Amino acid sequence: MPEPNPLSSAIPVDTLIHNIGQLVTIAQTPLHNATGPLQVIEHAALTLHNGLITWIGDGSEQFIHALAQHTTLHLVDAQEAVITPGLVDSHTHLVFAGDRSEEFHLRRAGVSYGTLLAEGRGILTTMKATRAASNETLLTLAQQRLQRMRHSGTTTVEIKTGYGLHTTSEENCLRLINQLNALENLHTQHRIRIVPTFLGAHSIPPEYRERRTEYVDLLTTEMLPAFVGLARFCDVFCEREAFTLDESRRILTRAKELGYALKLHADQLSPSGGARLAAELGATSADHLDYTSDDDLHAMRQAGVVATLLPGCSYSLRSPYPSARRFIDAGLSVALATDFNPGTSYCENMQMMLELAMSAMGMSLEEALTAATINGARALALHEQIGSIEVGKRAELAFWSIKDYHEIGYHFGVNLIHNIFVG
Repeated sequence: MPEPNPLSSAIPVDTLIHNIGQLVTIAQTPLHNATGPLQVIEHAALTLHNGLITWIGDGSEQFIHALAQHTTLHLVDAQEAVITPGLVDSHTHLVFAGDRSEEFHLRRAGVSYGTLLAEGRGILTTMKATRAASNETLLTLAQQRLQRMRHSGTTTVEIKTGYGLHTTSEENCLRLINQLNALENLHTQHRIRIVPTFLGAHSIPPEYRERRTEYVDLLTTEMLPAFVGLARFCDVFCEREAFTLDESRRILTRAKELGYALKLHADQLSPSGGARLAAELGATSADHLDYTSDDDLHAMRQAGVVATLLPGCSYSLRSPYPSARRFIDAGLSVALATDFNPGTSYCENMQMMLELAMSAMGMSLEEALTAATINGARALALHEQIGSIEVGKRAELAFWSIKDYHEIGYHFGVNLIHNIFVG
C-alpha cells in the first residue's frame, strides 16, 4: 500500500528533505517502493515534524514543487546525496588526557597488552594524565574528538568514564560527559546525541592494588549509588588483568538494583566468562568477544544481548579479528563501534570500522551498515527511536557524497560523508 500523501492528509510537516539520490532506510518493516535488504528508495523525499519522520516517499520534482507551495516548510536540498541513518558509535572512551603512542610502538615490537597492564601502564597511564588535567583541557579535547566523529557521520555516541578511578574524578568525568551533551544540543541540525556510561570498573587503581576488595566495595557502596542519574549504563572490564568474574557479577548486580542498564567488556583477552555473565544478568550488550565460546553466544542470543564487535582494537593490537560471520550465523544482533580510546583503538571514524568489518571480519556491506546503525542503536537500547529511517523515528541522518551506497567500503581511506542532519 502506498504511503499517505502529505498533500491530501493530516500528516504534520515542518521540514522537507528532497532531491535525495538514494535513501538507504535500513527499515525494519517493508516500505513502499523500497528494494533490497536495506530497503533502498531511489529519488526519494521525506518530511519531518518536530524532528520526527512523518512521511517517506516519492521525490519527483512535480510533487515536491506542489508540496512546497502547499504549506510553509523548511526545505533541505540533499543535492542527490545518498542518505543513510546516522552512524551509531556504541562503545567509546572519549574523555581522557594524554596519549600512549609509546605503548603502540612497544606492542608493534612484540610487548603484549596484558604485559603492559601488569606493569602498571596501559589504562593506568591514561588515568594519571586524566587525573592531572583540568576540566577545561578535558572538555576541549573531548569537543575536538566529537567534531571529528561528526565529520565522519556519527550522530549518536556512547561515552564511558574509567580514567578517573576514584569517586571525585569519576564523578567529574561523568559531569563533563553530561556537559558535552548539553553543549551538543546547541548545534541544532548537526548535534551528536551522547549516552553516558559509568566504567569505574575499568582497572584497579594503583592505590588499591593490594586492597582490591576495598575498591570493589567503593564502587558498589559509594560510586554507584552516588552516580544514579548521571549515567545510563554501568560497564565492567571483566578480564583476568582487570576484574574477575565474581567481582564483575557483584558490581553489575548492584548496578542493576540501582536502575542502571548493563554493558560488559567481555572475553577480549581470554575466555573470562564475561559473555555468559552478560546473558545471566540481561545486559544490553557484551563487547569485544574475541574469545567467546559457541555456548556463550547461544546464551547471549537467548537473553537478547547485542554482540558489539570492535575491529579498531584488533587492528591496533594486531590480534586476530573475530569472525562476524560466526556471530551473525548464531542469530545475534551484531553492532560495530570504534572503541575510541588512547591505547588500543585511537580512531574516531566509524567509516573505518565499516571498512575493517568488510575486509577482515567477513561482513557484507549490508551487514556492516546494519551493524553501524540500527544494531548500534540496539546496543544502546535506542532502536525504537533511531538507527533506521522510518516514520515515527527521530531524523538522525548521514549525507554521503557518493552516487550509490555500494561505494561504501569500495572507496576507502577517505571521508565519504558530506554532512549530518539531526531533526
